[in-house]
Order: sequence, then structure tokens, then C-alpha cells
Amino acid sequence: MNTYIQVFKSKSRYSRQFLVLCLLFILLGVIGLIISFITTKQLIPLLNDSAFLSLIFSSSISFWFVWDSMKKAKYFVAWNDIEISYLLPKSKETEVIVIKSIKAVDINRSEIIIELNNGETKYFNLNYFFFPERKTIIDFFEGLKK
Repeated sequence: MNTYIQVFKSKSRYSRQFLVLCLLFILLGVIGLIISFITTKQLIPLLNDSAFLSLIFSSSISFWFVWDSMKKAKYFVAWNDIEISYLLPKSKETEVIVIKSIKAVDINRSEIIIELNNGETKYFNLNYFFFPERKTIIDFFEGLKK
């Protein structure tokens, strides 16, 4: 049985397109400001300098939110009958634990401590997960504990 749980849920179907749109609006705002400072004409006659500044500001904020959401989409925990793999926000790379190499499992309120046969200890932080996913993860590790 394969289980995959994403840490931060985000609908990223159109995220890249939205990022491109935000970049286009930022570029439009910058070009509009440059043209209005160089000449007395406006790039778009109905927009003044404050409208271009507002366009740059709001598009930059939107770009940052979508970029952050896309960056957080890479964090996960997954397991099957052979191994557990996870990448959490404080981790630098994906951790892979072979289930047969687990010596002991200790489940606390906010973390799971996994002791391996080679003496290494892994810490799995539960604070990144909310109730339904947290319960699923705890149930899985309680099954390993037995």
C-alpha cells in the first residue's frame, strides 16, 4: 500500500500561468512609469503614475504568495511496505528510512522519534500536519511500534 501526504495543500494547476501574468503586470507597471517619467505621454491614457505603482505593488504581492505556495508544495511524507520517505520544511533533503531498519518508535505529542538499528535517531515533526493527516501518520507509526 502506497500512501502520500502533502504537507501544505495547494491547488497549483494554474500557478505557473498566474506567475507569468503577475510578471507581465509588473513589467507593464514598470514600463508605464518609465514612459511617464521620460515623456509627458502615458502608456495607457486612463492610468496615471499611482495606478502603475499600484499595479506593480499588487502584482508583486500576488507573485510572492504564489511563488511561496509553489515552493511549499514539495514537502511530503510517503510510505509503502518497504520504506518511509519524507521531506519536511526544516530538512535539507529527502529522508528515506527502510522499515526493516527501525529498532524502536516513540510517539510524542509533537514528534515521532525513530531509532534505527545502526544507532541513528531520526526525528519526525508532527507540527506541520493537521488533524486528519496527523492521525493517519500516527496510526501508521503506532502500527510499526507493535
